Amino acid sequence: MNEETRPEPEFIVFDPQRFLGLDEMGLRVLSWRRLGRPDGPGLRQIRCEPDSHDARWCPSCGAYARVRSSWLRTLAHVSYGDDAVHLLVRVRRYECVPCSRSWSDDLEAVGAGRGVLSVPAVMWALRRVCLDSMTVSACARLLHVAWAVVDRAVREQGMLLLEQADRFSSVRAIGVDEHVWRHGAFGDRYVTVIVDLTPRCDGRP
Repeated sequence: MNEETRPEPEFIVFDPQRFLGLDEMGLRVLSWRRLGRPDGPGLRQIRCEPDSHDARWCPSCGAYARVRSSWLRTLAHVSYGDDAVHLLVRVRRYECVPCSRSWSDDLEAVGAGRGVLSVPAVMWALRRVCLDSMTVSACARLLHVAWAVVDRAVREQGMLLLEQADRFSSVRAIGVDEHVWRHGAFGDRYVTVIVDLTPRCDGRP
């Protein structure tokens, strides 16, 4: 094949709206940039805002409100490759002139409460810690946040899952084993592992 007939290589352009699942979170990308060395892990900062026109309608009188002010809320999101991802969400505060009521964008589906992690990042960290045995420190490094942030989020989300009454309704077979967690001068540390083997009954991994 000569140079004239050789096909052009295909390049994939980073599209944060599609690759980071921001559509499902109700966010619209405004701009983005990458910080760090080109040949190593970096930090991608994504400026975005809630993509909802319904928030501007006053819940009391139904009038179209104006944007009174706004601020940025930073949320660590699921990493993209070796790069950490931080969402810089523009939160708008609205004011209804006829009834003098004010309110802000609802970000509960993006980041619950005043947490530093996005909702997908919390679930990602929970799966990595509980299923993949990844340490909290490793998760914190990938998300580019403090260790305490990941530890608190994993504990809180784990407790919410434990409170679900029907969490074991589909379990038909379990496996129990003991594992030596640590050998030390002051005695061994053991952990009892309980695994849901229901997929094996159905011929799945």
